[in-house]
Amino acid sequence: MFAHNLEDSNIRRTPQAQPTFNGIRRYNRCQMTLDVVVQDQDGWEIPLESVDISPTGIFVRSNFLFEVGEVHTLIFEVQGKGLFRVQGRVARVEEPDAQADYAGLGGLGAMSASMTPGMGYEFIETHEKTWQDLCAVVAGV
Repeated sequence: MFAHNLEDSNIRRTPQAQPTFNGIRRYNRCQMTLDVVVQDQDGWEIPLESVDISPTGIFVRSNFLFEVGEVHTLIFEVQGKGLFRVQGRVARVEEPDAQADYAGLGGLGAMSASMTPGMGYEFIETHEKTWQDLCAVVAGV
């Protein structure tokens, strides 16, 4: 019943392209440079710049890095969409010093070496209207 001629199969046995993690995302993201103010729970504000954004998060360029799991308020304005004030949790940290260690490895190491130092935030406690506005921003609407 399950016998199948492998020569007739369209299944590839070896990858044709080097794998990357950019395609493994639940939601699209777009390259977008925005001024982002990161505000901690004590009220300290740090002005940073975004690299990209999605409806579920934002990556900000920074040599000053917080710890994964820390929660901050992210404030940024998108032309034509208004001011956003969103709670975000640090989900990923790209350290500038660690990138140099991977540069000569090729493959995924080369991909890591090209990444910008900074932090990936996942948005939490997003209201429905904010979610829809962020989807429109990413879609370019």
